[in-house]
Formats: sequence, C-alpha cells, structure tokens
Amino acid sequence: MQQTQVITFGIDGVLADRLRELAETRRFRLRETSQYAACRNLVQMAPPSVLVLTLGRDLERELVLLDEVHTCLPATATIVIGETDNPVLAGLAWDLGATFVLFPPTPLEGITEIIDRLLTTATT
Repeated sequence: MQQTQVITFGIDGVLADRLRELAETRRFRLRETSQYAACRNLVQMAPPSVLVLTLGRDLERELVLLDEVHTCLPATATIVIGETDNPVLAGLAWDLGATFVLFPPTPLEGITEIIDRLLTTATT
C-alpha cells in the first residue's frame, strides 16, 4: 500500500514548519518544493492525496498546474494559498477546481486542520 503523500509548492517559514510537524504526527510523506518543474514531476510520478500550492511567482504556470491536477487527478485535494487579498484570483482558483482557497484576510493557521481533515476523509 502506498504511503499517503502531501506535496507543497512555494511553502516556507512557519507554515512549512507546521506542515512538517503534522507530517510527523500523522505519519504521511511530505514532499516540499519551490521549483515548478520539480513539483509537476512529483505530482505526475506519485499523485498526492493533497497538493498545497502557493500562487504568485508564475501565475500562468501555477494555474495550469492547478487545472491539470483537478482534471487528471480528481482524487487529489488542492489547497491554494494567495499572499495578498485578491478576490478575482481567489475566484479563478475556485473555478479551476481548488478544494480550499486561502487568501487574506483568511488566516493560514487553520491549514493543518484542513489537511488533517482531508487526509482523514481520503483514508476512510
């Protein structure tokens, strides 16, 4: 049986630390990357249960990745994080199939609970 996997793209700092702690507690594989090509390869090689995607470095590529994951891997939950309050971009992320969209003023502190819930749902 394949181990549950979460892939993150563009996550760093305190949020990355929280996700590492959750991975250790919940015993899932956490794959972290900040490179688009590496993220795309990881998703294609071993589809994750959850993809956490930060938007803002290269919107076109990031949104294409979100759309591809939604279309080709419908069982993969996607959490999209925006760094600034942008209702239009948040709406586009929802339209492209994101499971959760977290843009300011929504706090990121709840992301560990969201991932925990998604993983519980995926394994039951």
